[in-house]
Amino acid sequence: MSEPIDPQHFRHVLGHFPTGVAAVTSCGDTGGPVGMTVGSFISVSLSPPLVAFLPGKQSRTSATILRNGRFCVNVLGAHQEPASRAFATGGDRKFDGLDWTPSPGGLPRLDNAVAWIECTVDAVHDAGDHDIVIGRVTSLDAPEPSLPLLFFQGGYGRFAPLSLAAAGEADLVEHLRLVDVARPIMEDLAERNRVECLASAAVSEDIVLLATAGTPAGGRTYSRVGQRLPHIPPLGTALVAWSEPATQAWIARAGDTATRQHDPQQLVDRVRARGWSVATWSDSLRKLESSVDDTTLHGLTPHGRRAVRQLVDQLGSEHEPDDLHDPNQHYRIRSVSVPVFDARQRVVMQLTVDGLPPDAAHADVDLYVTHLTHAAERVSRALPDTGQAASVPIAGGHR
Repeated sequence: MSEPIDPQHFRHVLGHFPTGVAAVTSCGDTGGPVGMTVGSFISVSLSPPLVAFLPGKQSRTSATILRNGRFCVNVLGAHQEPASRAFATGGDRKFDGLDWTPSPGGLPRLDNAVAWIECTVDAVHDAGDHDIVIGRVTSLDAPEPSLPLLFFQGGYGRFAPLSLAAAGEADLVEHLRLVDVARPIMEDLAERNRVECLASAAVSEDIVLLATAGTPAGGRTYSRVGQRLPHIPPLGTALVAWSEPATQAWIARAGDTATRQHDPQQLVDRVRARGWSVATWSDSLRKLESSVDDTTLHGLTPHGRRAVRQLVDQLGSEHEPDDLHDPNQHYRIRSVSVPVFDARQRVVMQLTVDGLPPDAAHADVDLYVTHLTHAAERVSRALPDTGQAASVPIAGGHR
């Protein structure tokens, strides 16, 4: 017979599993707000939409929530540690100093939470000294995507990833196997150069951001991983420039808009000649990025996809400019990208550095291109089952 498990040792060992932190709120018997902190919130079912949290049987707040039959889960952000501490205490002043608004069903919804999920109690199951409360989701949203608050080894912390990779969607599985090889190299590049490094690939008729490493550019508090853009001129030139069939398909997808702002074939020739791709800042690029970020936060609707497509069509000479040759000029560089080749000289992804200094000089751009090229070559050599490594062809930099 095994020895009984010591509760303190149990708590210590299980504390090595990091959990998110949520505040479960409801209305009390007199209509006032009530809430409790939980680290045991989980998703249960997609159809029907079910979630669960596990309160202690002795919790008076939990008993109140169960009597009400409804609750709202507030996923706390890294900035909301004070709220977590407040809801973890007893008493009836947990909401003092906290801003909240009613959910669609009239339950307390904390301002600036990462996400909220409103539920009705669907079932309650016995689980030792805790209950398993199953909630049927009636409404939910993620209005303030940001880094979550975590609980680990008895203390609070926040998620600070070295890199992120996209979820394994059906059309991304093969690409993600390759990007897993690239991520340590991307992390090294991002740390050494204090930039964000991104890996993206052509998937069907989209450009998909597969992974990122380093601090997100532009002060973003959310991840762009999984973002999709239409793969039409002038976007993703480095992904097609070394394949004539890919180039022609890329140009054809643009239809009649292909030559309004730029000559796609000229962009391809320019990228092939210098070995890398570049975008500089412009008002049209800022509008596009703002629109794409909005779809990342709120979902890509058919209307949003059409809006993004229209903004891509408006991009002009800021993509692949041909005048990056003056060593006395400073350039408003948005990003620099280089292709990654497999052993058959096929482009399988591109690496991009983002977050370059706004006043990058000729020598700075040259240095970033050199470091990015070396990283792409390392990735190419590390790709599985490629035989002899392929190196990235560079046509003498941009002088």
